[in-house]
Amino acid sequence: MSTLTNIKDLDQEALTAFLGQHGFPSFRYQQIMDWLYQKWCADFKAMSNLPKDLQELLVGHFRASSLQVENTQQAEDGTIKWLCRLADGETIETVLIPAPERSTVCISTQVGCAVRCAFCASGKQGLVRNLSRSEIVDQVLLACRCQNKKITNVVVMGMGEPMHNLENLLPALELLSAPGVFGLGARHITVSTSGVVAGIRALADCGRAWNLAISLHATSDEQRSRIIPPQYRCPIADILSACEYFRKRTNRMPTLEYALLAGINDRAEDATQLAHLARQFHAKVNLIPCNDGTARYQAPTPAHCRQFLELLLRFGTQATLRLRKGGSIQAACGQLRQQNQPPAQGSHSPS
Repeated sequence: MSTLTNIKDLDQEALTAFLGQHGFPSFRYQQIMDWLYQKWCADFKAMSNLPKDLQELLVGHFRASSLQVENTQQAEDGTIKWLCRLADGETIETVLIPAPERSTVCISTQVGCAVRCAFCASGKQGLVRNLSRSEIVDQVLLACRCQNKKITNVVVMGMGEPMHNLENLLPALELLSAPGVFGLGARHITVSTSGVVAGIRALADCGRAWNLAISLHATSDEQRSRIIPPQYRCPIADILSACEYFRKRTNRMPTLEYALLAGINDRAEDATQLAHLARQFHAKVNLIPCNDGTARYQAPTPAHCRQFLELLLRFGTQATLRLRKGGSIQAACGQLRQQNQPPAQGSHSPS
């Protein structure tokens, strides 16, 4: 792929100045933004209301997309996963989850992950690097092009710990939320974290109504120590304090993500303690049966998962049990990973 700068990494001032330096009026900026963010265009030469000399100028100086789709897989339930190669040869995975009334894209923020949660495949190779603003945004635009309509929800729950890349994530979310750019309502964007306290507070200070999801997965610090390595594990009390700060600054209720691990955190006493924590966090709970990311942990039976949910509901907790989607193509929670091998047999790339 080209090593040219992605045009989405330029702010309005820089791109407008570039246009002016080459003799083009400032109104061309908004036309380019419309092609990039409203028409999801990835080819400057397809921007038909731009003069040919401007098209050629853009081609010679910038890239319109950071992603080269290497492999596309689609599950029986309609979930789509892309393996995308970046300009430096690294790869990431992105997932589209379509539904009749909504479509959700799950995006990555890093190549790999430093946290290395025990049941998650993303961190098996460690952290390679952060994604740029354009590499984050381009995953959303790829999903729009694929289904030929604007996605309704963005979840920052793919590869990487989002709070370790706020430098690039926050500008990307601003672009996606801005009315004159992509224009997705802030409440349709969710940022997930393993519990990075400083990041939660920084997100709160942005003053945006983005949603916050905490990958808690345990009801005590001792239990959590079996899941998250110590160098990136914050005490639950500190996460609780940060979430309260987030709630006060944004007036948004956080979600506690809880991966059910058979024999680890799925006892009745765990449900009792989780309900207690949800009250303290002023949070709702999203139960996720553990997906096959590692042979070390397995999901409880479906009946046991429902029993756990019923206990939470009995305690008055606002809770849901997430349906598994994309498991057959390794696209479910905890299954995304960097890949350097050739595309798998039977997979296909989009036309």
